[in-house]
Amino acid sequence: MLVSPPPQLSGCTLIIVGAVIEAHYSLYLDFISHSYISAPSILIAVGVLIFVVGFFGCCGAIKENHCMVVTFAVLLGMIFVVQLGVGITSYILSSDVENFLEDNMFKSMRNYNTSRAGVYRTWNVVQHEHACCGTKNYEDWKSTYYGESVNGVPDACCKEFTTDCGRNVFQDDTKLEQINQGGCFDKLKGDIKDNITVLGGVAIGIGCVQLIGIAFSCCLAKSLKRQYETV
Repeated sequence: MLVSPPPQLSGCTLIIVGAVIEAHYSLYLDFISHSYISAPSILIAVGVLIFVVGFFGCCGAIKENHCMVVTFAVLLGMIFVVQLGVGITSYILSSDVENFLEDNMFKSMRNYNTSRAGVYRTWNVVQHEHACCGTKNYEDWKSTYYGESVNGVPDACCKEFTTDCGRNVFQDDTKLEQINQGGCFDKLKGDIKDNITVLGGVAIGIGCVQLIGIAFSCCLAKSLKRQYETV
């Protein structure tokens, strides 16, 4: 007898979604707070826990063990509360993206091409993948140490990458045609919000499926209890 829709499937879904989003966030570690990294990590941990608890529930159903089925329902209920918390937190974080992202991006630009290799790599990846330059626009690089030293922008801003293609952009207007002039903030903001929305939606959606599992478990536990009492 099945206790519920396979919990292992729910666990695998959470693990996969959490891992994909966490890997995506790893590109923007210098722009986002640790709260955004912890959410997918918690979702992965919950997925692993559901996977393990799922086998426990299946064993209880197959052996028709009342105690195991009740324990499974309780554990699934606790997991549901955690998932609901992750889902709600994700939507709260989504509304707060703009408040910190722009400021963090401006601050990190000052550390480009310094001893912080992570910032250098992050900006190059973001500007290349999103075809953008700077936070608001390419002129943001004017007020940075890197922009002043080369009188231009990073080569990752260029439409077609070549060495020193962004050098002397502020001095030679003809070179402006070679770079992406729009900023990265608007594009990155939408990308992060989309990921957070998916994360929250999956957490709450899988949680609702788990409620069905809890209901099935309670019904089975009640049925087994009646059998024991009859015997």
